[in-house]
Amino acid sequence: EVYTGFRLDPKGAQGAYDVKADIAVYGKTLGGGLPIGVVCGPKDLMQRGDKTKAARINYVIGTFAGHPFVMATMNAFLKWLQKPETIQSYDVMRENIDSFISRANASLEKKGYPIKLTHWFSVWSVLYTDPGRFHWMFQYYLKDAGVNLSWVGIGRLLFSLEWTRADYDRLLERLLVACEEMKKGGWWEPPVANIKQRLGIEVATAVAKNILGSFSQS
Repeated sequence: EVYTGFRLDPKGAQGAYDVKADIAVYGKTLGGGLPIGVVCGPKDLMQRGDKTKAARINYVIGTFAGHPFVMATMNAFLKWLQKPETIQSYDVMRENIDSFISRANASLEKKGYPIKLTHWFSVWSVLYTDPGRFHWMFQYYLKDAGVNLSWVGIGRLLFSLEWTRADYDRLLERLLVACEEMKKGGWWEPPVANIKQRLGIEVATAVAKNILGSFSQS
């Protein structure tokens, strides 16, 4: 649950898929953003010692192990997570995301842009519906339009739990602006020639010239 914990559901992937793991691992989200690693499980699996062998002890050590500041932020986060309004905010977020993806895809298709949005809970991505050599440039048009990307590229993007409907509306507006500018630049124009065929001819021509050149020198 290092990545999925609290991102998909208040109970992480376990809540999203209605499963109960024997052991779960959490990262810095549980620590309110501070460095921490947490292993959770039932008492019989998490016992540090073996009652039949007194010398068999599992040591838990580390630079931030049990750090008072980290423990305090984790305590505050867990108390916040248990509030009814926090749990409800996940439902609101899912409704906003479903609405945004549906409205965005309808607008993109209507305007003829070769992209489609997909999502997995609060994680979303941009897919291309037509092949193209310059799709990689779209990320820069998004940034220029004011969309802050979490990673390089558009393969994995994130929605915030704090976002309201107005934020999603603003994102859709900026997304369409980026698409229009990308289209105006001509980067989504279909190729006028068969790229593989042209490349093959160029390579074959270069090889032939090289062979002829070696013969003439000899």
